Amino acid sequence: MPAPGNTPAKGLDSLRRALDALACWRVREWPVVAGLAGDVGPLVWDVLKGAGVWESLPTHSRAALYWAVADGRAIRRAWPLNVDVEEYGARITGLAMDVAYFAAMCDPQGSRRWPEADPARTRHALLAVELLRQFGKLPVTWRAAVLRELHHAARTRDPARRTLAEVLAEASAYAIKGEAPPGPEYADFRTIDAPELVQRVTRLPRGWRGEVFRRIAAGADPMAVEAAARDAIRAVCTTP
Repeated sequence: MPAPGNTPAKGLDSLRRALDALACWRVREWPVVAGLAGDVGPLVWDVLKGAGVWESLPTHSRAALYWAVADGRAIRRAWPLNVDVEEYGARITGLAMDVAYFAAMCDPQGSRRWPEADPARTRHALLAVELLRQFGKLPVTWRAAVLRELHHAARTRDPARRTLAEVLAEASAYAIKGEAPPGPEYADFRTIDAPELVQRVTRLPRGWRGEVFRRIAAGADPMAVEAAARDAIRAVCTTP
């Protein structure tokens, strides 16, 4: 039960004010923005617990919430370092989207209060879990080929790049036939040790793997996402 005076409704009101302020981050003092970024993850976590929603979340959603907490902490720690605040614009926007998604779960009658939330996110997360299952059934060599292609496409910003679902479907079809994957064809293939990346992804906790695949399916670089996941796991385990 939430503590007296700390009801989910009051927490949602506080979140709405914080997200409104974060939306105007370019015209606000950076220490204020950094402080709000650090606060919103733990606040929505408290709201989820107070509303009785946290216990019902799947592991990939819990990992996404932990990741939001870690991202907020990273932004908050950055402000004394005189960083280029523009660098953090996309990160702040992503944090607001994550927090609004979880806030909307606790506010089913007022979901319009959270326009930052992606209405298709739950569907995409479930699809990512299925894609992760397909990925896990592939031989390691094919898993490496999948990640290598997606890394190359993200790194070069290939406008014709294929989706994770498309790459997995082709890899599965060839693997069933017993065919070996093609070797690295790209001039920059040495920038990624794909078999090692497969192992690093496999070593992530199950829920974190699901969130990693949601982000990869959305077009993120697999190598960058896996590294960010490890950073987030360290942050939520070691940062007070």
